[in-house]
Amino acid sequence: MTTAIELNGLTKTYGDLLAVDAVSAIVLPGKVTALLGPNGAGKTTTLRMLLGLVAPSSGTATFGGRRYVELMDPVRRVGAQLEASGCHPGWTALDYLRILTTASRLPAEAPKRVLEETGLAEAARRRVGEFSLGMRQRLGLAAAMLGDPGVLVLDEPTNGLDPPGVRWLREYVRRLADEGRTVLLSSHALSEVELIADDVLVLARGRLIRSAKLATMRAEAGVGSRVRTPDPTALCAALEAAGLVSRWAEDELIVDAPPEEVGELCAKHGIVLHALAGTAGLEQAFFRLIDESPEEEVALS
Repeated sequence: MTTAIELNGLTKTYGDLLAVDAVSAIVLPGKVTALLGPNGAGKTTTLRMLLGLVAPSSGTATFGGRRYVELMDPVRRVGAQLEASGCHPGWTALDYLRILTTASRLPAEAPKRVLEETGLAEAARRRVGEFSLGMRQRLGLAAAMLGDPGVLVLDEPTNGLDPPGVRWLREYVRRLADEGRTVLLSSHALSEVELIADDVLVLARGRLIRSAKLATMRAEAGVGSRVRTPDPTALCAALEAAGLVSRWAEDELIVDAPPEEVGELCAKHGIVLHALAGTAGLEQAFFRLIDESPEEEVALS
C-alpha cells in the first residue's frame, strides 16, 4: 500500500473551453489529501481523468507510475466513489455487492466485510430503493472498498450524510490513511476537511493555485471571524472604515480579523450581533487564494 498518485501537466479542453489547465501534483501514501475549489474549478474533471473516465487532452495521471487503464486487477489497487451508488433500486445492498464481487473475481466474503465496515450490515438485505442518500453514499464507499485497495478516490463523500455519518466517514477515512493507503477526496465542506486532511490542493478556474500541507495553510491564514447581524449595512460600513477586509458567505460575513477585534468594533458602534466566532484557518486561506486567483477561463466542474 505505497502507491502515490501523480498528476503531470494534466489538461482537458472542450472545444475552446479550458477545463483543467496543466495540473501537476503528487498525492502521497499515508495521507489524506483534499482537492478543493469552488464550483467550476475542475475538481470532478480532474478525478475523472485520473480514473480513465475522461481522456486528457494532454498530460498524464498515474498510480505508482501507471495509468488506471494499465493497472493489473485495478479493483485491488484503486477504489473510487464519484457519486452515490447508482445500482438498481430493486436490488438489495448484498445483491449489488455480490454482483460486483463476482465480476471482479474477488473473494466471496468481500461483501460481508465492507458492509460491516461501512455500517450497512443490518441493511444488507434491504432494497437500495429504500435507502436514504446517506445510505447510498455508504454503499458506494462499500463498493469502492471491495478489493481492499491501497488507493481511495472520493468525490464529495459527505453529501447526504447526517452529522453522525460525517463523523463516521471522517474516522473511517483517517484510519485508511493511517494504514498507509493513499486517500484523495474532493469536498466543499472546508470545516470537515480541516478535521481530516493532511495536505491540500486548491483548484481555481482549472489551475492548481496552491499545493501545501494543511498546517502550513492554516498558519499562513491567521485568525478570522464569522459574523451574523441584523444590521449588515452598519457592520460593513464600520469594517470598511476600520480598514478590515470582509466578504459574504451565505448569510454570514467573513472578516479578516480576530473575534475580539470585531466584537470591540461592534460594541463601539452599537451594532447588534447574533453570532460571532473565529473562523477556521483553512477557510481564511481558501477564500484569500480564490480572491487572488486571476479571472481567466471559466472551467468545468
